[in-house]
Amino acid sequence: MNSLYLKSARLILEPLKEQHADFLLEGLQDLELYRFIPQEPPQDDMHLRERFMRLAKGPAPYGNEVWLNWAVREKFGDQYVGLIEATIDDNSGANKSAHLAYFIFRSFWRSGYATEACGRAIEHLIHDRDCKVIRAEVDTRNAASIALLTKLGFRRIAFNAEADVFKGSSSDEYVYELRA
Repeated sequence: MNSLYLKSARLILEPLKEQHADFLLEGLQDLELYRFIPQEPPQDDMHLRERFMRLAKGPAPYGNEVWLNWAVREKFGDQYVGLIEATIDDNSGANKSAHLAYFIFRSFWRSGYATEACGRAIEHLIHDRDCKVIRAEVDTRNAASIALLTKLGFRRIAFNAEADVFKGSSSDEYVYELRA
C-alpha cells in the first residue's frame, strides 16, 4: 500500500485516498488538462471517489505492477496543486522501471510546482523503490510537458506516429526516458 508522504521545499505529496476527490475535483475538471490525452475530466465527485478508491488500493489487479499515486498540496497552505501517478513494473528485475504521469492545475502552471513534485516522485522511485529507468509518454504538441521532462533530465528515445486517436484527431507521441 502507498502510505508514504513525500516532502519537498514547498510541497507535500500525500498518498492518494478516496477523500482527496473533495479537494481535487474542481482542478481535475479543467478541460485544458485533457487537451493532449485521451482521458476526459471526471464527471462528478462520486466517479472521482470511485477512481481514487481503486488507485489507493496500491497494487494493480494483475499483480505485476505497483501503483503509487499522490495528491500534491502546498506545504505552507491548504491548496492542492495537482496529482502525481507512478506505475512500477514489478516484473522488470534488475532493470526495474516505472512510468510517470502528472496533472498540475492551471492556476499553478509556471510556478515550478510540476518540476518540484515530479522531481520528488522521481527521487523516491530511484532511491527508495530502486527503479533504474523512468519513462513518460507525451503528445508531440504538448510543449510544456516536453520542456518539463527535458528540465528533469529525461531524454527522448522514441517517436510513435499515430499513437492514439482521440478528440477527433490523431496523436503522435514521444517516449522520454530517465536512467538512474
